[in-house]
Amino acid sequence: MKRQLFIAAALTGTLALAGCDQADDSEQNAADTATQTEQTTGSEQASQNDEQQASRTLEGVLEFVATDTPLPDDAQVTVSLLDVARADAPATTISETTVDVTGNDPVEFGLDYTTDQVDPGHAHAVRAEIRDDEGNLLWTTTQRHQVEVGPDAEQAPITVSLEPVASQGSIAGQALEDTENAVDQAGDAVADTTGDAMDAAGDAADATQDAAGDAVDATQDAAGDAAEATEETAEDAAAATEEAAEEAHEEVEEMMEDDTQSTQ
Repeated sequence: MKRQLFIAAALTGTLALAGCDQADDSEQNAADTATQTEQTTGSEQASQNDEQQASRTLEGVLEFVATDTPLPDDAQVTVSLLDVARADAPATTISETTVDVTGNDPVEFGLDYTTDQVDPGHAHAVRAEIRDDEGNLLWTTTQRHQVEVGPDAEQAPITVSLEPVASQGSIAGQALEDTENAVDQAGDAVADTTGDAMDAAGDAADATQDAAGDAVDATQDAAGDAAEATEETAEDAAAATEEAAEEAHEEVEEMMEDDTQSTQ
């Protein structure tokens, strides 16, 4: 009897210990599960926060210049975010999106980009264009629509204007024609100026030649006058010398006569 009671007590104690161990294991498992859940939730929240911080959206409206050129049927506008910091290099495309348009009414757009794709210190702009199935450019922006980008950017919605390439071609053609006319006028002015300069140079050469001729004539005249004056002076000197000689001869003769008479 005692032995049976002892066995029963031992079994009861063993079962009690097993129950305690199972309770401890359950509590530990629950704690581990709660910790893992908290870690997973924190990671998801951190990932969502990082994603929210890394993603930005540029919002705006596409407007189409009022012209006689209609938009193509089922047209799609490609809106691009470009890095245009370097003037001596092609723009770098950061992000693109397409917008379906019908008619020439304004349409809203949203352009997503991630902050790790941009450098806030660079200049960025939004460009929009429409091309046909063969890639020919039909409509495009003609002005730079600069925007602020980056994690701290506070860019307000922008309005992006497009106009048909045909009208731009007309403007370019008119500008080219005006340039050609200006070049022609400049050429005519240069030719006229050159002709005037050549005429003035010819006149100056003639004047110089005339002046040289006059100088030669004057020199010759002066030399002739000097020669005549010299000749006249020489003749006068010779006459004076001859007269003086005659007078001296007469005086000598008179003196000789006086001496002869005195001697007699």
